[in-house]
Amino acid sequence: MGSLSRELLEEIFELTADGLLIVDAADPEIMIVRANAAWLEMTGFAQDEIEGSSWLAQAAVEDEAPELVQLRQSLVGDEPVELNLPYLRRDGEIRVARLYLKPLKHARREQRLWLVRHAARGQAIGDSAELLKRALSRARHKLTSVDRTDAVTGLMSRSHFELMLNREIAIARREGTGLSLMLFAVPELDIYRQTFGDNAADSCLRMIGAQMSGTFRRASDLCARFDGALLAAAIRGQSEAEARQLVGLVEGKARNLGLHNPRGRVARMIFLRGACVLAEAGNEDFDGLIARGLDALDHAGEAESRPAAVTG
Repeated sequence: MGSLSRELLEEIFELTADGLLIVDAADPEIMIVRANAAWLEMTGFAQDEIEGSSWLAQAAVEDEAPELVQLRQSLVGDEPVELNLPYLRRDGEIRVARLYLKPLKHARREQRLWLVRHAARGQAIGDSAELLKRALSRARHKLTSVDRTDAVTGLMSRSHFELMLNREIAIARREGTGLSLMLFAVPELDIYRQTFGDNAADSCLRMIGAQMSGTFRRASDLCARFDGALLAAAIRGQSEAEARQLVGLVEGKARNLGLHNPRGRVARMIFLRGACVLAEAGNEDFDGLIARGLDALDHAGEAESRPAAVTG
């Protein structure tokens, strides 16, 4: 029996009576890639409203709720899972659906696609008022935090990073503790963007941002998208040698993503070039520390911080 054509599979996807979603689990907010007509009817949304948006934003539970914890843990693995999840319709009504999730085989390494099936039309929840209050509170929290977060990487925005780094500089000065600033450039992201497009380049930054977040995990650690293809991190209580080790660790994690950049001038894989500086005692401010970090990044030896160039 031959394989089904893409057109036939898309028609089956659209005609299925159960609500179906395809989501990208590599995205921190679980981005919606596609929804079928049944799901759109179930939730009241239009395709152009939800495509590329966060699936988690529609969950009518708190971020720490057991359902979301289970969901996030499941999406890290490769086994099918089923669970109940309350969701918010476009008209504000909250319903609950039985979800069946299954990972999909996919050629693009920067995505981890899952099929989500809403097996039954959700019934309105009895205590809808309380759940709606919680959902609206969660939505308001998301809105107030928008300016704190870079939409592409999920890391801190530059403005919020500046605010938090100034605070960390003041704390380090007062307590006499060390403060390290690390800057990371993606030197050939512009070529990658020209080759594969904006979505792929943004996904590349998002994946690198996830590696940074996984490295700097303490509550006091700061991670941000500083500007374009420039990322930043700041940590307290580390020596210069320890900070340099962390720079090398993040660079290695970026190389291990294996993001092919076939037209790269320096290397045929996406790589990071990192540098670190320690805050000086006294009156050094945000601008001074950043200026020294940028200078260190400019002088970072490529032979120490990039993979060997591939020829041929």
